Amino acid sequence: MKKWMESLRIKLQRFMYGRYGHDELSRFLLIVSFVFILLGSIRYLSFLLAPALGAWGWALFRTFSRNRYDRQNELYKYIQIKNSVRQKLNLIKAMWRDRKTHRYCKCPYCKAVIRITKPGKGRTISIHCPHCGRNFEKRT
Repeated sequence: MKKWMESLRIKLQRFMYGRYGHDELSRFLLIVSFVFILLGSIRYLSFLLAPALGAWGWALFRTFSRNRYDRQNELYKYIQIKNSVRQKLNLIKAMWRDRKTHRYCKCPYCKAVIRITKPGKGRTISIHCPHCGRNFEKRT
């Protein structure tokens, strides 16, 4: 039995040689596929089985692909999207946490989000952007 398992491991290693393998995007696709399958088991959500099968197929295609360059580009785009979503969620979390003491405003020139201490209501204040160095006015 041990010799058979060793032989199977060697054959699998030979088969996977030169292939892209499993990465973060493939793992995400498999998790999405599993969630869609669980939701698709509900009678009125059975239409989710088709996207589940598609996500599962895409994950397997990525794992066994020999085109490493394209798979790395897909992974890079996925990580960029994931990081931008994570940054927006962290900003919303910080805005909620600081809602009583600070205000967040966006610079009209460089679009940077700036945190300022909350002034009184109805006042116009001058804000200096630390990113681009320009001044702008904002009514509170």
